[in-house]
Amino acid sequence: MLSVAIGSRDPQSPVCQAVIHHLNTPGLRVRSQIALHAAACVGVDIQSALAIGACCELLHNASLIHDDLQDRDHLRRGMQAVWSKFGDDVALCAGDLLLSAAYAALAEVTDVAAIPRLIAQTHAAVAQTIQGQSSPAMPPHAESDRIAAYQAMAAAKSGPLLSLPFGLVFSFCNRPDLVATSARAVSAFSIAYQITDDLADIETDARTASGAAANIVIVLETSSARDRAAAKITADQMARARLADALAIAADLPDGTAAILSDLAQRITDKLDGYQ
Repeated sequence: MLSVAIGSRDPQSPVCQAVIHHLNTPGLRVRSQIALHAAACVGVDIQSALAIGACCELLHNASLIHDDLQDRDHLRRGMQAVWSKFGDDVALCAGDLLLSAAYAALAEVTDVAAIPRLIAQTHAAVAQTIQGQSSPAMPPHAESDRIAAYQAMAAAKSGPLLSLPFGLVFSFCNRPDLVATSARAVSAFSIAYQITDDLADIETDARTASGAAANIVIVLETSSARDRAAAKITADQMARARLADALAIAADLPDGTAAILSDLAQRITDKLDGYQ
């Protein structure tokens, strides 16, 4: 993945050093795991699977660099965020480089005829993510409206890039029906994932207006008569319900491809159990 990102560029340049710094931070590489698992289940060749996995990881890491820059988060995975270590301009360019490299990775799939639809689908996921990231704050209306807006925002911010590994594998196989099914399953999963993050970050988010506006616990707390403890219980229930939705939808995916989503759902459940 690093060789795809840097290519023949000078590895000592500030942008390449920033990319190396970011990609050397420890990460779970969930998106490449999904791509390799799904590809193995439906018989996609290893070269194409690796290309799809690299594309998804490069896009995800581009989004992390840009997110940290936008949110002014100083740390990423326990290390200095790229913007904090190298400056805003380098961080912006490093994220752009990874974004461009993701499309270059798709050139390595073995079925050349599949490349146009893979590129189009990748762009659609990036565009949806950008839309979700730039969505305005939730409206101060009734609680049901704010919960619906929150879930739409959570699904739009992380769902498209998290569902992309499934989507590209199924698109490579020319199965648009499975692309749609996996996107629906991961959309529900993404909401549960975001709620779980909000439960972990409640104290930090409460200190800033932007954090408080986007944290489901505070949304529930401020839009109803709940105290924080009751809001946390409601948020927990919401997360578990969305996980159940995700697994029910994923049951329609073929040949064991849903198993990795089940594993990820169990990780989320374990975290939720730990918060109680």
